[in-house]
Amino acid sequence: MASFEKRGKKYRAVISVTRNGKRSKVSKTFAKKKDAEKWATLMEAKKYQDVNIIASKMNFQEYFIFWLENFKKGNVRESTYKSYLGIYNVVSKAFGNVKLDNLSHAYLQERIDELTENTSHGYAIKIIRLVKACLKEAQYDGYIKKDVYSRLKAHGISKKKSANYLSASEYETLRDYLYRHTDNRVNVAVLVALETGMRIGEVLALTSNDISVPLQTIRINKSYSSSVHEITAPKTSSSNRTIKITAELAKAIAPDGNSKDRLFNYVNATIRTHLKEVLEQLHLHNITVHGLRHSHASYLIYQGVTINYVSARLGHADTSITQQIYTHMLQEERTKEQQKMLDVLSSPQTKIAK
Repeated sequence: MASFEKRGKKYRAVISVTRNGKRSKVSKTFAKKKDAEKWATLMEAKKYQDVNIIASKMNFQEYFIFWLENFKKGNVRESTYKSYLGIYNVVSKAFGNVKLDNLSHAYLQERIDELTENTSHGYAIKIIRLVKACLKEAQYDGYIKKDVYSRLKAHGISKKKSANYLSASEYETLRDYLYRHTDNRVNVAVLVALETGMRIGEVLALTSNDISVPLQTIRINKSYSSSVHEITAPKTSSSNRTIKITAELAKAIAPDGNSKDRLFNYVNATIRTHLKEVLEQLHLHNITVHGLRHSHASYLIYQGVTINYVSARLGHADTSITQQIYTHMLQEERTKEQQKMLDVLSSPQTKIAK
């Protein structure tokens, strides 16, 4: 049976369908209740006639939300799903009532170019990826007949960004400042991110139970989502890890109080604003909060710590991820090692000549 929901001044009709033995829901919103009822009656009739009601005549935006609700909701983190809904709201306005069977590569590219004309290239990439994933599923299930999405390209505005990590000297300057001002707990949260390479969500989820001062370790097994204000599972299974910390950092964290309480009762925005203020005060170049993680890894690689250890410490699934992200530091390391090699292999006569 169909159900109806009033959403502001509009009415949403919802019906249940079964595809390949899997039950799911299809919905559509109307300005008038009678139109919602009429649509639901028609769809129920088609369902009992064994007609596939999610056909190519469906609007792209209708299929998009159907796909999100049935294929993404519950299968991705809630914060990720909310970001998908944000992209859906933008995309649905751009595509209006165009039907799935009217989509073409040229039309899609033109609309997306218009949509992302004044946005960053990175945001354009996010939109393209989600649109491609949605339409790939539509083609797989036969709702569109051909591939109109694979050749889509993200344009947008390409902005040249400064490196999102601190140099070795900048790292040490920021670290020393934070250690001198641990009376401010926000500074301690930033310090933990800088000295451990933890994601900020992992830092904000820490409780007293996760810290062992005698063993100088931090156990990482959860993350705090600022968008939904909840403790969630870590990003990946490999994110579950226990890492060593210095005695100085263990002392600075100094866990106390209820072991179930978060040690740092802040949200991402608080950390982001504070970090920007501190960097400006110290005349260091601006980085994002995630740049603290990059700075940590880059500093360790610069100091000669192996890529295998850095990868495990960051919670990467394998070293290839670490190598891809920190190519800039590995190149510097190779250059340094090449010079060492030349010095080692130089003949005594060459060295004397120098």
